[in-house]
Amino acid sequence: MDYHIFKKQTLSKGKIVYRWYYYFIDQISGKKIQKVCKDCKTKNEAFAYISKLENLFEKKYFIKDIAKNMFVPGGDHFLRLEKLGKKFDSKTIKDKRRSLEVIINKFGNIELKDLTIPMVVDFLISYGDSKSGSWKNNIITTIGNIYDEAFYLGMNYIVKPKFPTFSRNSKKTDIFTKEELNRLFDETVWKTLDENTYKNQSKPSDNYESMYLMFLLTANCGLRLGEAIGIKVKQFLFSENILVIDGFFQHDTKVRTNYNKKGSADNTKIRVAPMSEKLSCIMKEYIQRKKLKNDDYVFTRNGKPICKKLADIWFKRALDVANINIENRKLVPHSLRFTYVTRMRRNTSGEIVQKIVGHTTVEMTDYYTRAKIPELIESVKSSVESVENLFD
Repeated sequence: MDYHIFKKQTLSKGKIVYRWYYYFIDQISGKKIQKVCKDCKTKNEAFAYISKLENLFEKKYFIKDIAKNMFVPGGDHFLRLEKLGKKFDSKTIKDKRRSLEVIINKFGNIELKDLTIPMVVDFLISYGDSKSGSWKNNIITTIGNIYDEAFYLGMNYIVKPKFPTFSRNSKKTDIFTKEELNRLFDETVWKTLDENTYKNQSKPSDNYESMYLMFLLTANCGLRLGEAIGIKVKQFLFSENILVIDGFFQHDTKVRTNYNKKGSADNTKIRVAPMSEKLSCIMKEYIQRKKLKNDDYVFTRNGKPICKKLADIWFKRALDVANINIENRKLVPHSLRFTYVTRMRRNTSGEIVQKIVGHTTVEMTDYYTRAKIPELIESVKSSVESVENLFD
């Protein structure tokens, strides 16, 4: 039984009297709630009283009450997930909280047991094309998280529905042709872009160089943009013509991690990428000329790592200056990574390319990220010829 009776002495009009009470555990707060059995003088009357009370399993649990404390760092829900081995970066936490806000605003005053699949699907459909399929699926996933949390709050009688998912309606990222790559990385394109952007301002003559070299390295090593922005001098092993990728710059927190995108602080998933002799020389000369120290960021604007938003703007403008056709195509900085993978696969095994770019199965990733850097270098040496001919 969910209600429990007990007898307690109290003081009434200067006399000690005994009264019957009942208690129950609130499933949301976990607190013990005590209340009096009104007008009950015997144990049988107390039992009769609680038998007429609303069953706790029929207590109303509104979605807002379950969701309000979810994904809050330091909260019970968050600490439980951490103990289960779940890891969340700041961006994921923010995304989850935003999704919860949407859910609470729409369904917060509804009992979880009354939420239905049509209610959720119709709500998400109402957004039309203003929200992507991925955004809608994130809402559905977060609703699933609410059902999971309800179980821990004692609501194991509520069955979690199997919600449908939306197709991802975003246009797939395109790749560059060989001719387009060579046009894009003609240095005069970036000089022209710099002159057009800052024609009315005084500026250093190499104002474009950091942006140009960052994208050149991205294209030649298959980097994610965050990884390229976060590159430090110490990641270059010029004697081996190797770049070590051991972290990325989070544009929302302005913090550089010490682990790669698919890793964590405990399991960094470091990888290495070979550089062509020509690129290695270009980067070494640039670092020496700038007198950069071992722990300095390589690509900066006004002394700080390049802003992702600014990088996106420059890249889009560079496509225009290079006269690259973008009609009905999605060409973004990440297209350089797609292009790298595609071109490297011509002469290099899929397994080696996966090691270089960090796209592996769980088993393969776990195996290779345990290796030391010299072993990683040895494992990708067979790809050197492909790197030298990447733009050919």
